Amino acid sequence: MLKVTEYKESQSVNIEYEVYTPINIEFGSWNISKEPTIYWRTGDFKKSLIEVGIGKYTGNIRSITLTLCENVHKMENLNLDMNNITLIKGVPNFQIEEYDDKTYIDENGELNVFIGIDKVLISFSKNHTVFIVQNDTVGFALDKNKTVCGIIVSGMLEHEKKILEDALK
Repeated sequence: MLKVTEYKESQSVNIEYEVYTPINIEFGSWNISKEPTIYWRTGDFKKSLIEVGIGKYTGNIRSITLTLCENVHKMENLNLDMNNITLIKGVPNFQIEEYDDKTYIDENGELNVFIGIDKVLISFSKNHTVFIVQNDTVGFALDKNKTVCGIIVSGMLEHEKKILEDALK
């Protein structure tokens, strides 16, 4: 799983919703010729897949791409109970030492997408969320071991929600 080692200053974020790539999120700017990207991926790799792009040397978050998911749940009220959750402003930095010269780190897992009125939760772990690292409208749900267990995207507009629902049919 993706382990967070530290938190960095918030970065610009660009979120795109489209039929062929339901959600694509890019953070900040980077030069791929100076630092390659490694991709941590999870899902069942047949009917569900999410990919997180990370700087190979720095562990900086670069991108999140939800490619497909068949476990989609539409919810009227998608509210997280924030009473026992610590909110941290910024972006996570990831542990990368164990990945050596790999470009893709694949871990089988169960992927679920919960679509609310104006937000979406992409869950890939049943672990209890203890921290949320919030960068603009994108939140990284972390468990007690600072392992990423989900991604929360808020501020979704009605037409973006429709694109997302159509893409995940």
